[in-house]
Amino acid sequence: MSMSTGGMSVLVDANILLSRTLRDWTFLLSWHPRGTMYDIKWTEDVVTEYAYHRRKKVPFASDAHLTDVRRKLIDNVPEGMISGFEIDPKLEYRDIEDAHLHAAAVHGDVDIILSQNVKDVRFSDDLPYEVYTADEFFILVDDSSPAIVAEVLEYQFAHWLRRKNARPNDEHPTLPKRLEKAQAPQFAERVLRHIRESDLSFAVQ
Repeated sequence: MSMSTGGMSVLVDANILLSRTLRDWTFLLSWHPRGTMYDIKWTEDVVTEYAYHRRKKVPFASDAHLTDVRRKLIDNVPEGMISGFEIDPKLEYRDIEDAHLHAAAVHGDVDIILSQNVKDVRFSDDLPYEVYTADEFFILVDDSSPAIVAEVLEYQFAHWLRRKNARPNDEHPTLPKRLEKAQAPQFAERVLRHIRESDLSFAVQ
């Protein structure tokens, strides 16, 4: 992969939002104050799917907890919502439950669909957009702008340290370990490299 991420539009799948680790990295890299790495796109279908699976996983979650992601999207990227698309029933989707992603991507003229389910989402070799896993995409971002990745890492680390200090008896996996658990092992290695090249190296000891 060798592609600049500047000015690109990225439609996030629900499985990205369901992972706190992948969601945080996706949002923070996009919302970096020194410049927009890429524009996040989303749909009500994606948010509804996220809420459905989140409710199944955490049945006693409060309404505020369940709707937090939607509020963040509305507050930060209201212009990123794609609506008004039609789904073509004649196409041969590998998973018809992902048909809404294709329809939204075409209607919204997006460059990338970000999904952990690339096999089903990339149902054809002739699509007008690319499909990447979070791991692949974060590597692309790091290749393009490693300094921004390093700055987001510092922000993430400060948040991690506050949580660790506030709850010293809890288990607090390191940021690379969290990425590995979220199925982003290659980017975990990149983050580990950034840590070792910075003043944060004690964080992985």
